[in-house]
Amino acid sequence: MNIVWEMFLVNSISVVFKVLSVTGTDSASVFVDMLNDIGDIVGLGLILLGLKLGGKSKSIFYPYGTRRALYVLGLIAISIFSGVIFATGMYRVMEVLLGEYEVHSTREAQVFFTVAFTINTLSLFTVYRAIKRNSVNPAVEGTLLDAVSDFFGSILALLVIFTANPLLDAIGGLIVLVVILVSAFSIGYKYYQILVGRSPHRSVLKRVLTSVLSLPEVRDVNVFNAVMITEDEYMLILEVEVDRDLDVEDLEALSTKIENTVKSIEPGFKHVIVEFVAERREPKTYKEIISELENTSDSE
Repeated sequence: MNIVWEMFLVNSISVVFKVLSVTGTDSASVFVDMLNDIGDIVGLGLILLGLKLGGKSKSIFYPYGTRRALYVLGLIAISIFSGVIFATGMYRVMEVLLGEYEVHSTREAQVFFTVAFTINTLSLFTVYRAIKRNSVNPAVEGTLLDAVSDFFGSILALLVIFTANPLLDAIGGLIVLVVILVSAFSIGYKYYQILVGRSPHRSVLKRVLTSVLSLPEVRDVNVFNAVMITEDEYMLILEVEVDRDLDVEDLEALSTKIENTVKSIEPGFKHVIVEFVAERREPKTYKEIISELENTSDSE
């Protein structure tokens, strides 16, 4: 089963038990933790819709398919639902901070929340196992972050529902709200980078460029533009200088060799476009490209 489907089902089951738990307690941290899970369900649901749209075949109008819809829908989910959930949770926490009250929880609420906490813990191990198998999809990092935040948020809520400590309840509610914000911004920024065409990691780019330059027919590389289409699909555009005496057959063979070289280093380069030009009597351009890679951080 797709890891996103697994997380969607697990979070849905967890939310059911947390909703049942909320009906038996007035804990703010439990309430906010429930909202966090609801936000996860909405976000994962939109990602699943994006994956379904992305499964459509390529066409002349969508030459690279529609998989980027995943990130558009992800940004919509984060910006809208995280904002709503944060505002609702903050309102509940402020009620706690501005008033004097005691935390009351029924035995049933404790049991329901314990079951939900156990499910959240299992979901964390499920995502971690998927990453260890390296059988991930474009949304797995987001699901891992959700699973981690759910786990630690649920620990705080679990302590509150059993200790009935008002101070811990308020602190737990605030911490879960911060987790929601941090999760939303980090995942949103990641999706933003892909949508604007962020290049892959610079270490990958350096290995690819060095390998292309090592080919005996390659004299220089003038253009080296790599762009993400999705997290596991990249495009690389190259302008390569070669000997003026190479004929068409030689160039075709070299193009295939370059493409195979690039893909052997990073299989994610699904699209490799090579343009050949005659060798020029100018300083080698590849040195400038390497210098830029070495002097630029991956966060830029």
